[in-house]
Amino acid sequence: MKKLFYQPENAWVGDLIPYYENGTYYGFYLHDPRLKEKEYAEETTWHLVTTRDFESMEYKGEAIARGGDLEPNKNAYTGSVIKDRDGIYHAFYTAFNADIKINGKSVQTVMEAVGEDPEHLETRKDFLFAADGVIYEEFDWRDPYVFWNEEENCYYMLLAARMKGAGDLRGGCIGLSKSTDLMNWTYAEPFYSPKMYITMECPEVFQMGEYWYLVFSTFSDQFTTHYRYSKSLSGPWLIPEDDVFDTRANYAIKTASDGNERYAFGWIASKFGADDFGPWEWGGTMAIHQLVQEAKTGRLCTVPTAAMKNFYRTQVSLSATDCYNCCMSPEGDISSETLGAILYDIPEDCFSVELEFEVLKAHEFGIALHTDKGLEKGYFLRMNRSRNQVAWDMWPRSEKGFYQWQIKGDVPYQIETARKLPQGERFRVFLVREDDICVVYINDEAAMSTRMYRYKGGKAGIYVIQGSVKLLSYSVKTNS
Repeated sequence: MKKLFYQPENAWVGDLIPYYENGTYYGFYLHDPRLKEKEYAEETTWHLVTTRDFESMEYKGEAIARGGDLEPNKNAYTGSVIKDRDGIYHAFYTAFNADIKINGKSVQTVMEAVGEDPEHLETRKDFLFAADGVIYEEFDWRDPYVFWNEEENCYYMLLAARMKGAGDLRGGCIGLSKSTDLMNWTYAEPFYSPKMYITMECPEVFQMGEYWYLVFSTFSDQFTTHYRYSKSLSGPWLIPEDDVFDTRANYAIKTASDGNERYAFGWIASKFGADDFGPWEWGGTMAIHQLVQEAKTGRLCTVPTAAMKNFYRTQVSLSATDCYNCCMSPEGDISSETLGAILYDIPEDCFSVELEFEVLKAHEFGIALHTDKGLEKGYFLRMNRSRNQVAWDMWPRSEKGFYQWQIKGDVPYQIETARKLPQGERFRVFLVREDDICVVYINDEAAMSTRMYRYKGGKAGIYVIQGSVKLLSYSVKTNS
């Protein structure tokens, strides 16, 4: 069966390195075999899938091989791909071997693979670019992003770096090196140094309309991908009101564009033990969003690709409405003095739900998914306007302990998935569920990705706490 979200056989998708040319998107990714339990990103190489429509993915195999156990590139990590003026492709990537150390710490270096087409890249043994040890520390020097800077007439290389002598928790920066020939690089002062993070992974810049965008991922104050924007490549870089593309579940997002549309490539993390109660892991399944710009404000919104919107095509007939502790008027108003919901049967998995509703008044409201009639178990997308927040939740939140109160009642939702709630009275929600992945888009503004292992089938619908909402439309589609 064709899948919407790509994952290689017997392996996992790590950081994406997207590249576009001549109608084809190249999805280079870190191929993680997970050879040992709880061991991630070991013996990692670059692999490649291509697509022209984001629905059909063609696996091309290994794109960049790793080196031997004694070589700097024992593991091949994140980087970027660029085509030079002579038509040669250059992939700059992070080389890492934990046994190569400076001052007792394992160092990261940049290596380069080249080829006459993007599907055949070979590492150059004569290129090894390390941090200078003067401006930058040697042990954080990774994720090179290379692009041509028209203003300075040279190549820029951005890196996840660390200022020399800086603190462990605030010294991360986006380093900068410059070159005119892609071979010889000079060190420059940091491209962006906010003095906020441990490190700033997978940096990238691009331009849309009047604005430049700087994208990077962090795992310190928040495990997510951030963006900043500016009218100039030299900054200042402003923090938008909502500066993320998705939840913690979708990490290390990088983008590519055909010149008109821009797409965000990331991975939805798995959870240990394939269980809702397990911790998030490194690596997962490829996910692709479309980014849409508000031209006047520069804000970026995360929306489903056309392929995602149209993937499920067969309309499912709605079952009879189940009302839990609520009243439903002929006009579609759902009201409850406490917790109430209207629910419909849904498929086990592999389906989409599209609905629109208007909030008349409510303490809280949201989407119930894979629940039973009594809302005793299942998943809940909780939307709270007083807190300006939306987050995933599940019930119960853990395995019940010996005592009745041991149910994690002090963890009110999955805090790692919390986002700002789009404003307004009306909400358009598009939800896709495939296997254990679920992605929701709200008002063509925000994406909410997560994993769902325990519950399938059952019911789905709208819930409300002390208030009323009006259901305007509701449809479910599958491919069966």
